[in-house]
Amino acid sequence: MYYTNGNYEAFAHPRKPKDVDAKSAWLVGSGLASLSAAAFLIRDGQMPGDHIHILEEASLPGGACDGLRIPELGFVIRGGREMENHYECLWDLYRSIPSLEVENASVLDEFYWLNKDDPNFSKNRATLHRGESADTRNRFELSDEAALQLMRLFFTPDDELYDLTIDDVLDEEFYKSNFWLYWQTMFAFEKWHSALEMKLYLQRFLHHIGGLPDLSALKFTKYNQYESLILPLVSYLKEHGVQFHYNARVTNVLFHFLPDKKVAHQLILLRDGKEEVMELTENDLVFVTNGSCTESAALGDNDHPPQLTVESGEGSSWSLWKHLAVQNPLFGRPEKFCSDIQATKWESATVTLLDDRIAPYIQEVCQRDPYSGKVVTGGIVTVKDSAWLMSWTFNRQPHFKAQPKEQLVGWIYGLYPNEPGDYVGKPMEECTGAEICMEWLYHLGVPEVYSSVYDVRCLLNATRYL
Repeated sequence: MYYTNGNYEAFAHPRKPKDVDAKSAWLVGSGLASLSAAAFLIRDGQMPGDHIHILEEASLPGGACDGLRIPELGFVIRGGREMENHYECLWDLYRSIPSLEVENASVLDEFYWLNKDDPNFSKNRATLHRGESADTRNRFELSDEAALQLMRLFFTPDDELYDLTIDDVLDEEFYKSNFWLYWQTMFAFEKWHSALEMKLYLQRFLHHIGGLPDLSALKFTKYNQYESLILPLVSYLKEHGVQFHYNARVTNVLFHFLPDKKVAHQLILLRDGKEEVMELTENDLVFVTNGSCTESAALGDNDHPPQLTVESGEGSSWSLWKHLAVQNPLFGRPEKFCSDIQATKWESATVTLLDDRIAPYIQEVCQRDPYSGKVVTGGIVTVKDSAWLMSWTFNRQPHFKAQPKEQLVGWIYGLYPNEPGDYVGKPMEECTGAEICMEWLYHLGVPEVYSSVYDVRCLLNATRYL
């Protein structure tokens, strides 16, 4: 492919690359990036599937696109990717992946029909005063000065934003706008995060600014993304003979550096705790897809808060990147991204409602029946007066294929987990699952907030580096 403008080449079949049958591929990680690379190697690169090896340190694939049912905890989701029309590579891929749900259809067909029949949008983007609508009226409420600040950021050259925070380029005039409320809660931005990253997000999603207030820019899968996206892709890869190696953690890739290229010559990994050294040739292609946003996540439960035990920069993908970077400055500077865990951690919780007692309060906020099988909240609902700046969402239900019909599974997160909660009176990061649920029920407007009455399941603390 030559990547001309438009979709001219997207529908052409590439020629088979020379000597591809003699090559092998080694992919580090089994998240969406790695699985997609393997599928493109098969479809477009025409590499034999049994020449492709996926090395995953966990016991199952998916990375951050997860959706698990853990027997002792219940359902667990660590967030979801917010998808939209212009995920060009994703939709190009999934037009070739057979659906596991709809006969003679691709995953893209299934997804397109679902969102055509049941388009996503929010009827109530934010609340105040325990469940009352914040009445944002889908307006940005940007003053002229705030709009100018945003425009200056958009047009500032990248190199002038290095090492600057959002707080260095925007001020309270901007922060009091609805635009900032929508933006920071949708993308998990905080004032001390990178100004350059915010600029790049603005440029990436500029075409969807009109759909930002009501989240109509977004599209969602029928079930959690593990079942809806990962499992069909894994099924396709296995049918083509791709080799999955679990409990295999790659710790380093060693390179020879030549004048015009870098050649990987050794792959070092721990397989079931034992170190292995694999010799590579120039016929071996190595793809490193590190940087998972669920790296070093710690689980809690109803009775125990999650315990953050890693230090800044620890975790398999960070240590691998450091081992690569020490070999050559062209591999980047990972310490810029993982040196301050206190400034980059955040927390989320999965809530499972075991019966229909809370459903009326959810329906009051989102103005939809949560049991309809269609869009529920239409994306996150932000509790504007929450000390944690809590947001929560319920996607189409059931969110898991194995979910009993009377249950609802939703997701809660807080952008400021260090702040004392408005009901529980202590930081989110110190709370058990039951206490986080109590805080959410309080802001939902439930009159009696007792964990013994409103049974919940499972918590997750996802430590993410931004």
